[in-house]
Amino acid sequence: MITKTILEQIEGEASLYFDMKGNIVDFVTIAFPHFRGMEKMLEGKNAMDALVITPRVCGICGHSHLLASVRAIEDAYKNSDSVVEITNKAAKVREITLVLEIIQNHLKWIYLVLVPHLKELSESEELLNTPLKGAYGASLATKILAIFAGQWPHSSYMVPGGITSDFTYVDLTKAKSHLQKLTEYFEAETLGVSVEEFLSFESCKDFAPLESDFAKIEQLLIDLEMHKKGHAKDTFLSLGIHEFSHAAKVKGTKLFKVASKYVETQDAYAPDEKSYAKNALYKNQFYETGPLARCMAKEFKLIKNMHRRFKDSAYTRVMARIYETAYLLGFCKKLLDEVDVSEKSCVESAALKNISAKGEGVVEAPRGPLIHRVEIEGGIIKSYEIITPTQYNIASATKENPSPAQQAMLHCSQADAKFIFRTFDVCSVCTTH
Repeated sequence: MITKTILEQIEGEASLYFDMKGNIVDFVTIAFPHFRGMEKMLEGKNAMDALVITPRVCGICGHSHLLASVRAIEDAYKNSDSVVEITNKAAKVREITLVLEIIQNHLKWIYLVLVPHLKELSESEELLNTPLKGAYGASLATKILAIFAGQWPHSSYMVPGGITSDFTYVDLTKAKSHLQKLTEYFEAETLGVSVEEFLSFESCKDFAPLESDFAKIEQLLIDLEMHKKGHAKDTFLSLGIHEFSHAAKVKGTKLFKVASKYVETQDAYAPDEKSYAKNALYKNQFYETGPLARCMAKEFKLIKNMHRRFKDSAYTRVMARIYETAYLLGFCKKLLDEVDVSEKSCVESAALKNISAKGEGVVEAPRGPLIHRVEIEGGIIKSYEIITPTQYNIASATKENPSPAQQAMLHCSQADAKFIFRTFDVCSVCTTH
């Protein structure tokens, strides 16, 4: 029997068609029913317009789209034999805003998505439903973003050759103060220990003394046997070149080199409803992307220990997102300490009207690799392609070759499957750009 469920609270919505055998999920097809046409909108426009339009693909990861877009344009400069210089200051600030965007996304996901649905599934009173915790933590991250990027969301402060903001030492001091508050808040409300101590953990056994939101989330996941459920393909992909991540494909625990040119899309398999999302594959194979993929590529001891015990279960996927939040808070402090305010924010490049070439920008967005591909003729966009992380994770393929999410939802109850689906941190609006 096939039943349809419209799933919300996933940054948009999706249609899930469950093929049930008794009370067990035998297969699921996924459809994203909305169309927005952002790529078509860009055709015929000045390439600089992409820096205003693409951040509006998503209200959560606008900086990721902006960085991917500016990297694509800068790559087109390079392929047109035109030099683009970026100062260390501009490079650091671009990384800072991206890292903060990932942090605020994760905080919202933990408290606005994970906790409510974990409580609903477990029927437990151990964990308080406190969405404002996530909203407050995200607001602190946004205050730092505003210092460097201006308005949020949908800022457009990155341009070929650098950034447009020219902040002061006072601004930098404010940013560090906000980050300290955010870190202390996350330690007190979520972890129950300092970020440094949490990152030193090497085994799940180290969680035992904790009495915190994290400890309650971890215990409920175990009680629900999510360490035995939600297994996907056990293959992972990280593509963006950043200081905080490592580009690699991971099969089991083995790391292999990657190149974004091997990423291609195909039409989704959605026989019951028109889907406006395409599947993304690497060398014609499905890979999981996002925090778990990045943690596996970075070979963090705690996540590797979890993976050794529980593989790519729903439990491991959730824990990796929380772990990455702690890791990025510490990394953001390092980046802020390395910024030299006296350096130039932007180095002027050649006139865009002289650029005729293709370019590609790859970024590790909150949910995984984000790719922007542009073809420019005389500074005008001829074609534009966006490939988002959800297109890898939540692709809809056949029963013979399911996507990571389709694989993860098999052989469990429909209620468990819906929860497992959400552990991938789905973004419908990015997927139906």
